[in-house]
Amino acid sequence: MSMPEAFHIEDDDLIQYALGTLKDAQLTTLTAHVSLCTPCRARLAAFQVELAAFASALPPEGEIPDGARDRFLAKLTTAPTAESKLEQARTKGRFYQIFEAFKNWLETPMPLRVLSGALAAAVIFLTWDDLNHIREFRQMMPEMRRLVNETAQLDELRQFLQGNNTQQVTLHEKPVLNRVPEAHAVYSASTGRLVLTASNMPDVPAGKAYELWILPASGSAPIAAGTFTPDRRGNGAVIFPQLPLDVQAGGFAITVEEAKGSDKPTSPVILSGQ
Repeated sequence: MSMPEAFHIEDDDLIQYALGTLKDAQLTTLTAHVSLCTPCRARLAAFQVELAAFASALPPEGEIPDGARDRFLAKLTTAPTAESKLEQARTKGRFYQIFEAFKNWLETPMPLRVLSGALAAAVIFLTWDDLNHIREFRQMMPEMRRLVNETAQLDELRQFLQGNNTQQVTLHEKPVLNRVPEAHAVYSASTGRLVLTASNMPDVPAGKAYELWILPASGSAPIAAGTFTPDRRGNGAVIFPQLPLDVQAGGFAITVEEAKGSDKPTSPVILSGQ
């Protein structure tokens, strides 16, 4: 069923509407249009008047002019089975054709192939991403092994230097009859790392300990660098104490302080060096 210009219903469709020969869907569509369109509603009323006049003009005996009955019956016979022009226009619309094409596409195996392809592409991408991560992890393995080994070596060094069963010996040109206390320090200002080993250290009173101090080259106050208590052979060590970075050392000193440590020297210096 088609609409003429200005979207009005054609006469043939209005005649079928007046005769009551339209399908339910067509009848609903035209009823909605006629209720809103004044020109079509007026033309429909005119057709209804003409049909009523035609019915009233029939002879009392039911005789009608030659050919009128055939034309009227032909109209009634063909109208219900013929597709209205408005329905034809609807099925030819672009939106309707797109919708029908999409519906037909969904009913074919093509959507399944498209979805399967998309799923396969996603699986391939995830696999490729995982392979890249595995490759990066393998490239990092040597560096990780090196760091693990260095950490293990440092931990082994710490345990070795702090152990009570180690023997520390200082070599001299000739045997020394009277051994004197001495200490050796290795310090890095840029990393704040320090290792000190001491030997021949006298015992300290109970509750006391030797404390190491960094004497800054700037002349500022000494910096506490850890405490130690010598073993029965007089050996002791300070390994990697917590120190600030970039402190240039002008020298080192050792004093006797409380075992828990002190924030400043409170006793005479036992050993010193620079």
